[in-house]
Formats: sequence, C-alpha cells, structure tokens
Amino acid sequence: MPKQRGLLYKQFFGSTKYPIFTWVTSFIMLGVFIYELIRNHQLSGSWIQTSPFNPMVGPNYMALVNMGSKFVPCMRETTQYPSTTLFGNCYQSAESTCTAEEACGFGGFGTTPNQSFRFFISIFLHAGVVHILINLLTHLQLGGEIERKLGLIRYMILYFVSGIWGSILSGVLSGITTSSMGCSGSLFGLVGFQVTDLLIHWKEIRRPGRELVVLLFSALFALVLGLFPGIDNFAHIGGLVMGLLFGVILTSSPSNASRKAIIVGWVARIVCLVLFLVLYIVFLRIFYTSSDLSAVCPGCKYLSCLPIKDWCDV
Repeated sequence: MPKQRGLLYKQFFGSTKYPIFTWVTSFIMLGVFIYELIRNHQLSGSWIQTSPFNPMVGPNYMALVNMGSKFVPCMRETTQYPSTTLFGNCYQSAESTCTAEEACGFGGFGTTPNQSFRFFISIFLHAGVVHILINLLTHLQLGGEIERKLGLIRYMILYFVSGIWGSILSGVLSGITTSSMGCSGSLFGLVGFQVTDLLIHWKEIRRPGRELVVLLFSALFALVLGLFPGIDNFAHIGGLVMGLLFGVILTSSPSNASRKAIIVGWVARIVCLVLFLVLYIVFLRIFYTSSDLSAVCPGCKYLSCLPIKDWCDV
C-alpha cells in the first residue's frame, strides 16, 4: 500500500513515464475539431468556409464564435457592440448576418453578455486543419516531454494558467471583435517554461547555449507569424509570460545548489507567484471594468499585426 501511494504521488506531483494529460487533451481537441466541422455543416451546409475561403481550411468565422471562441461581445457588455448588433459573414456567406446574441449561442446570455467560460473552452477550438495540425505537433512533442518531467498536476497548472492568461491578454489588447481560439497560449507557456528551466539548470545540460538558441528562434519565428492576419499574437505573448513565471515556480533547484542559491530560488518563486496573481487580477479587472477596451492600448495592436493595408483593422 505505501508503494502504491508513492507511485500515485509521483504520477501527480513528480516526473511520470506516461504523458496522460497530453494524450487525453489531444483526443479531446481532435474530437472538438470534428464537432466544429459538423456544426459548421449544420449552420452553413458546408464542412468548411468557402465564401470567403478560410486559409486555415476550417469553419466559418462566426460559426467558431458560436462554438465558443474568445469573442468579447459574448463575454461582457460593450457600448460599441450591444446584443442586437448585426454581424456579417454569418455561416453561409459574407453577406449573411446574425445578431451578436445569436452568434454567441449557448442559449444566449439573458440581459447582458456573461460567457466568461470562453477564456477556457477556446483553448480546445481550432480555426482549421492547418491550425490544429501545427498545434498538435508541438502539443504532443514538447508537451509530452514536459509532462514527463513535471508530472500530471504541475503540468496541468502550467498548461491552463498559460492558455487562460493568453486569452485574457488577448481579450484586453487584441480588439473587441477579434475571435481567438487554439492552444497556442498554452504551447507558448511550455516554451517559456523550457527557457526558465534551461537557465536554472544551465550547468547540468549538455550544450545549453544551442538549446537556448533553438528555443528563442522558435519563439521568435512564431511571434513573427503572429503579425499576420488570423493569428493572435497576444495569446502567444501572454502564454510565454506565464510560462517564464511558472518555470521559476515549478522548476526544482539544481542538484548541486548551495544553501544560498536554494534560498534565492525560494524568494524568486514567491516573487513570481505574486506577479502571477497581480497580472491575473489586474488584467481581469481591466477586461471587465474598462468602458472601452479599444482605448486601453491603441498602439498595442501592432504587436499582433503588420501595418499593411487594413490588416490591423481585421
């Protein structure tokens, strides 16, 4: 019995042999994506959006809103987009329209929008075949590796804290009518964790410089891609910030660390935990209390788009 308890403790709080959470969530995301295609067919008569064509090869923009993407008018009341606002490109064609409340689905929201659950469920939605394939490759490879290292509980904390805060940051800065979805925020959290873990265990890793260059190049490349339409860089940035903080909180001290280094490590964990709480509280407060989210940081939109043609107004 003590041995079984020890194995259970290791699975949940220590390293683990099998990345169960990574496998399970991969199947969930695949299942959700199949449902997206079915739901899009129910709403529009087509499996994917063809008018205009979705470059990610997936559902209609407003169909994704209907299924739970992060979309501010569904989550809080805004003066610019009340529940009776008509949106175009609803399901069948660019000319078809629907009200905000109809698009938000889930039985409407009564007198005021209140679908805060979209911060969470949007993580499991994807914009198309291209989007989900790219994310699943990273999810299975990098996610499986980190889950084996952290164990189930610590990995779940890292994954969801990064993904949800990426959605919150996107909600505050990316634009009121920007629809965001996908596990990219969580995946950037994994990259941030890897960077912090690498720096903490620098002397214990073979060729750490090369590893760091690869990680930074991968993050930079993804952030550059995030400047193009249809990809939300704020989810990337938010996930990366949380990954860096939780890398400090969750990573153990080096095996040869001195007593002073261990104390410094615990102080750093406390500081990062406080920063995590402050960031969550401050940005959630901004999201729900700001009278005009578009005025919070007007210039910040250029972190998620290039000022070419009308890209930043999409």
